[in-house]
Amino acid sequence: MTTTERNPFSLASALAMLIIIGISGGLYWNHNRVMTIRYDQVEQRADSLLSVKLQLEGDIRSLVRQLETTTDENAYLTNRIDNLHQQLSERDEALAQLRQKAANRNLTIQDFRQIMDKLTLQRDSLTNQMEAMRDKIGWITKSNELVLEQNKSLQKMVDDLHVNLSTKIPYSSMTGDAFLVKAAKSNRKETAKAKKVRTLSISLNVPAQLQLEGRQNVYLSLTNEQHKVMMPPLRTTTVTLPNINEVIPIHAEQTVNFTGNSQRISFQFEPGETIKPGLYRASVYTKDRYLGAVEFSFRDSFWFF
Repeated sequence: MTTTERNPFSLASALAMLIIIGISGGLYWNHNRVMTIRYDQVEQRADSLLSVKLQLEGDIRSLVRQLETTTDENAYLTNRIDNLHQQLSERDEALAQLRQKAANRNLTIQDFRQIMDKLTLQRDSLTNQMEAMRDKIGWITKSNELVLEQNKSLQKMVDDLHVNLSTKIPYSSMTGDAFLVKAAKSNRKETAKAKKVRTLSISLNVPAQLQLEGRQNVYLSLTNEQHKVMMPPLRTTTVTLPNINEVIPIHAEQTVNFTGNSQRISFQFEPGETIKPGLYRASVYTKDRYLGAVEFSFRDSFWFF
């Protein structure tokens, strides 16, 4: 009896255990299935996130490259802008200079117009003066023609007088003229003081009427009022004059080429000693002609003059 009662209880227990095991197994399998599904979903999401991460990293690298390129472009554009500002400043400065030049040109044009006005006035004045000068030149020309005619008439009269003189006055009595005596100090200034004289110059004009021709020696003779030599002569010589042969002291001489025309002769020399105050005479000769004489004097020196 007891054994029979135990078997049904054992079966029920085993059945209950089986049911519990089955339920537990079902629950575990269901849980594993859910977890597997969730794991798969997590892996898919992780893969998706990784893919997004990789894409984001690529995007970041691209953005970095773009940023670098943009930075370079920004630096280039900044430099370009600076250059443009500099060019703009230079153009502004050039424009200011051009405006200043234009203003100066306007002033220059005004000045030029004023100068042109002045020159126009001067031209008109000069034109009037030229007209007056032409009239004056015409008048002077007529006056010159009249003077030339008068000169020709006077020259004819002089020639006639020369002819008359040559026929009436012997050549031996004609002499030179326009004598000039100059005495100079050591500083080349003229002086009348005897002891200051360092250079003595004597000149005269030989007229054509004397009819001297060819190369001839011309002598200068200096004497005082007692007819004695003014200073020691270079030498003496004899000149042949009409009706007389005269021995003269020579203080200077030169060779002159006479051409038959009027010409001027000059003597210049330095006295060998100090000249004394007094009255002197300078006579000029050729070998056979007396060409004339001139008198001159030197005074003594005083304290104040």
